[in-house]
Amino acid sequence: MGLKGSLAELPLADLIEMTSLGGKTGGLRLFDEEGGMAGELAFRDGRLVGAVCGELGGEKAFYALLALKDGGFDFDPAAELDEESCNLPTESLLLEGMRRLDELRRLRRQLPAPARVRLLGGEAEDELEARALGYLGPGARLLGDVVAGLLVGGDADEYDALKTLQRLAVRGVVRVETPQGAAGADRGDPRGSPQPELER
Repeated sequence: MGLKGSLAELPLADLIEMTSLGGKTGGLRLFDEEGGMAGELAFRDGRLVGAVCGELGGEKAFYALLALKDGGFDFDPAAELDEESCNLPTESLLLEGMRRLDELRRLRRQLPAPARVRLLGGEAEDELEARALGYLGPGARLLGDVVAGLLVGGDADEYDALKTLQRLAVRGVVRVETPQGAAGADRGDPRGSPQPELER
């Protein structure tokens, strides 16, 4: 028997926990607040074995979907499951996902989308840093545009992109220039999200 509902009434973390503790098998389709498909989770005997969100797959897709607050869900116990793409216990994924959400809120406050990122000079220490520096080029670009550029390809999520820019800024490779009023502009918003264009 399937289950449909609203994420506003039954938060995704609670739904995942119920599915895990109940040892359920099936597919969980998730929809955004406009009714569009946001992603899918697959469970086998209560264990999360697959996740897709846009171009993201596996654990990164799970973390991105965990940020959904509004929208709906449809659990189908008869759904055909693809090959397993996650192999961590659901409880571990939930704990890490909640930690990442907390840190993402903090990163969004420190690195708001309207800020400009200026290349100062230096070397990349990993592939994602190299992509960020290549995307910057001379001059300055909007931080939100740089993050959006790093999301292309599906191997990085917003958390990865902001952590990369934070590392580059700490090392002095780039400078983040925050416009007046952009920092802390989200204090009235409990989600802490000055980057609404990046939210799913």
